[in-house]
Amino acid sequence: MAFFYLSEDTTALACAGEQVIVLVAGGELDHHASPTLRQQIAGYIEAGKRSLVLDLSAVTFIDSTAIGVLVGAAVRLQEANGGSVAVVCAPANERVLRIFDIAGVGNAITLSSSREDALLAMAPAG
Repeated sequence: MAFFYLSEDTTALACAGEQVIVLVAGGELDHHASPTLRQQIAGYIEAGKRSLVLDLSAVTFIDSTAIGVLVGAAVRLQEANGGSVAVVCAPANERVLRIFDIAGVGNAITLSSSREDALLAMAPAG
């Protein structure tokens, strides 16, 4: 089993608002890690979170199973309350960005090069 971690960044809430959840992932986000990711995201959606920012800056690999989890979360958030998913991935992380490009999920998931950019995109207007 590959190394993987997932944690919540509660310090970002002041910037983004209480309906946004910020998760930080690292290691290999593959078919072994995807059920954990799915379960964590589902819990936040059920708790009323409107949008998700997932920081993949420390992710070394992502597979189609994890991409499917993120697209599913984006669809569920959009249908439930007009929410969305933003993924943070630095331009230097070409391996992970390439998978997002191949998957062609740009219409469902917003890709940002920094957490600040993603949080600004999620911040409530006004």
